[in-house]
Formats: sequence, structure tokens, C-alpha cells
Amino acid sequence: MTKLVGMKGHARNLMNTPVKSVSLGMPLSDIAILLAEERISGVPVTDDEGRVLGMISEADILNALLEGRPLRTPVEEVMTSPVHTVDEFDLTDEVIALFRKHRIHHLPVVREEKLLGMITPADVIRFLAEDLPETGRVG
Repeated sequence: MTKLVGMKGHARNLMNTPVKSVSLGMPLSDIAILLAEERISGVPVTDDEGRVLGMISEADILNALLEGRPLRTPVEEVMTSPVHTVDEFDLTDEVIALFRKHRIHHLPVVREEKLLGMITPADVIRFLAEDLPETGRVG
């Protein structure tokens, strides 16, 4: 098995922008609609300055509903916090290592602590696929 090390680039080469985010106090019902409409599986929770305070995902919402929480429950009661983030200039190897180590599915990218973009495993796969030679093999 070939190791995927030495991939060139930075987090900003992997990220999607612009990124949807939600604010503290937003009810789960509004977030569920946003996720469905945007066809995304999670969003960062940010403050008024754009700093990442947490993450809310489809799984978080589903778990809350299965626990009997009402749809009007504010996001801060069920969001994941603290959240792993990466700086836009962190190396792609570091980004990939974070996904692997923490088994996460959303990785906010920040600039001076403010939300800039989002990376998902699909973004990493797309980046790696673009870097493969025509044979389709890594290494």
C-alpha cells in the first residue's frame, strides 16, 4: 500500500468557499432545512465576527430528535464544540492527518480565527484524484 505523504499544497487548495454557517440560537428546524436545501451534511456555528464556535451535522440533529428534543432546540444545545479547525496555510498532509486521527467529516478553514472555507473527505479525495498520474495509481 502506498502512503499518501508529501502531497503539495495548503488547506486553501482543498477548501470550498463560500461556506454556509449558522449562528447561536438558531433552531434545529431551520438548520435541517438549510442542510436539505444546500445538500450539505453539516455547517459551522459562528459568532457575529465569524469565529467558529462549533459544528452541527445531520447526525447531531438526528440524535437530538431521537432523544426527544423539539425542533425548536437552539443549536448550541446539540452542536459539537470545541471544533478542530485548520489555518488556510496548513499543509495538505496535516489536513489529511486530522481527518484520519479524529475521524471527522467537516473541517473548517480559518484565517485569523475567522471562517474562510470548509473541507470534507470528498474534497480531499477530489484533490488526491487530480494529483494522480493517468494510470490512476498513487505513487
